[in-house]
Amino acid sequence: MSGSYKRLLARADEHFRKVAAAQPVNVTCGSGCSFCCYGLFEISAADVVVIGDALDTLDPRTRSRLVRKARKIVKDTAHPAIGSISEEDKEAFFDQTAVVPCPALGDDGCCEIYESRPLVCRTFGLPLRDGDQTHDEVCELNFQEAAPGELQSAAWNLQWEDVVGSDDQYTVPQAIVLAAQSRRR
Repeated sequence: MSGSYKRLLARADEHFRKVAAAQPVNVTCGSGCSFCCYGLFEISAADVVVIGDALDTLDPRTRSRLVRKARKIVKDTAHPAIGSISEEDKEAFFDQTAVVPCPALGDDGCCEIYESRPLVCRTFGLPLRDGDQTHDEVCELNFQEAAPGELQSAAWNLQWEDVVGSDDQYTVPQAIVLAAQSRRR
């Protein structure tokens, strides 16, 4: 994984910490809250590497359970190659898997690869913006009565991210399976 991606992940963590400290009423996220851990979504190839590195650090029992859960999700959902399907098919797939729990979600409601979670997991819960345009996409538990200025100052700017190409689109279960296969787990 490149140093620039590690810096981006650190920047996302720092941004989230600052927003949570500055706007505690608007950010309800906390340990054990797993509202955002349901539903499949896109992650980048760089996140696949991060997840693979996380698998290497897990105890064998946890790693095996995580890989088994991921394989089951991929099989049960007839998981397509996200980067090679149309936007319409991708949206339909994500709609049909909206209630699927992340394979990294532990029984205690905490992420078993938290320190190595994808970028989107690090910024979920915050408003998003693209330059000056703030999007309405925000966790329904956060920012329920926030003023527009609070939303703008809390927003994660999508322009800070690397552009994800169509060949760099995966899901967390798919990333776990790929990483496990590359490491022969």
